[in-house]
Formats: sequence, structure tokens, C-alpha cells
Amino acid sequence: MINHELHLVEGVSYLKQLRQSMHMSQEEMARLIGVSSKTVYRWEAGVHTVNLTSLQWKNLYKEILVPLNINILDLPDDLGAPYVKTA
Repeated sequence: MINHELHLVEGVSYLKQLRQSMHMSQEEMARLIGVSSKTVYRWEAGVHTVNLTSLQWKNLYKEILVPLNINILDLPDDLGAPYVKTA
């Protein structure tokens, strides 16, 4: 079950919505998970698929998912793909 505090907007990548919910810039998220801000931009734009190492997942989990009370099992398969509301 997705946390209802995260108000998902159709057509916007899930990763971007997570980042914005934490009031983070792309640069701040990039530092958090150890990539460049350009990489975060490309993920959010759907140019590249989000591919994280174990350490990057741990950081994402600890710094973003836990504070937002989001279960990692509720994440979509592709964090960079635009959110599509299901019936």
C-alpha cells in the first residue's frame, strides 16, 4: 500500500515525486545516493532507467523512504518512469 501522504501526480516520475516530497533538489538527491545531478535529471526524465547499488538503495531507504513511511515493496519497478494511476 502506497503512503497516502505522498500525493502522486500522473505523468511525473515516482523518483521526482519522492525527491520533491523531501524538499530536495536534484543535486541534494544526487549527493545522497552518490551520483551526479545530471544522472538524477536523466532518471527523472525517463532517459535512463534507475539502477542503484546496494549502498545507494540503503541511502534512499534510510533518507527518503523511512521518513515518508513508504514500504520498499510498494515502489514501482522503474522509479524513473512516469507515474500512471491504476484503476
